[in-house]
Amino acid sequence: MTAWPTPEDGASRSLPVGFSIKDVARIDTALEAHHAPSTLDSYGSAWRGFERWCHERGFTPLPAAPEVVCAYITRQAERGLTMGMVTSTLAAIAHWHTSAGMSNPTDCELVRRVRRGLRRILGVAPRRRARPLLVEDLRHILAAVDRTTAAGKRDAALILLGFASALRRSELAALDLADITSKPGGLLITVRRSKGDPHAAGQTVAVAEGRWADSDPLAAMDAWLHIRPRAAGRVFTRVHANGTVSGHPITAASVARIVKTRAHAVGFSADRITAHSLRAGHATSAAMAGVSLDRIAAQTRHRDLTTLVNYYIRPIESMTTTSSRHLGL
Repeated sequence: MTAWPTPEDGASRSLPVGFSIKDVARIDTALEAHHAPSTLDSYGSAWRGFERWCHERGFTPLPAAPEVVCAYITRQAERGLTMGMVTSTLAAIAHWHTSAGMSNPTDCELVRRVRRGLRRILGVAPRRRARPLLVEDLRHILAAVDRTTAAGKRDAALILLGFASALRRSELAALDLADITSKPGGLLITVRRSKGDPHAAGQTVAVAEGRWADSDPLAAMDAWLHIRPRAAGRVFTRVHANGTVSGHPITAASVARIVKTRAHAVGFSADRITAHSLRAGHATSAAMAGVSLDRIAAQTRHRDLTTLVNYYIRPIESMTTTSSRHLGL
């Protein structure tokens, strides 16, 4: 789908005299970059679901009537989807219509009222969050990893660096050798682009040397980089089934799969462990250790401190300040 909207009546856009195909392509590229690739992927998946349902029911998906949109999102709610997923679906439907130069069916009073009603019915809290992996959890997981193998070296380095740096899975997968600088007592990591830095201004985080050999992220990184191909490129690359280390980079999905597989191997519930468990574990562990909010936020690069406080700091404070401790039970 071309990102450049066409006129409301669907007629071909009248271009200025002298415009070339390359001019249009460059404009389309810039328009598509308005959204992050992950956002466009999410929109595409949500739209395909809506489009498939419309075809099954004999409705027209593009343009869609507001009543059809309402019928679909109430069906989603009945199936158990969260309010966040409903909101994502509405955003996808809106995106598809505006990109096609059509009126946005989600921007009408009927859809707004149904959406407000669903917020009351479903609530806005996410159903289940990733379980934070704490230091003792990591030791348990890493004890089962055979670090004499290439895959074991890579996975141990990935898990420990992910935990110590609090990087997101996409940031770990995108990390280049040139982004890591050794310093006395640790590493400096340059995050060139992230969810919180879509314009690629660049952010820097530090990882300190660990106290114990089995959980030291620097030692784990050294072991992995010693066997990784010497060529420049991504830090974490694929390992073939025969143990051969490839120069091809892993993906963000691979990061999630590695964390989930290694945790599941020692008994953690696979549906509660994600790549975010490392980032969440860093914030939770730091809060438990009494690290100040501003230092945690500087490491995790949270722009909205509400999330950091509500999901990592307050649960820890609640356990230390609860009045139930003094009831004599």
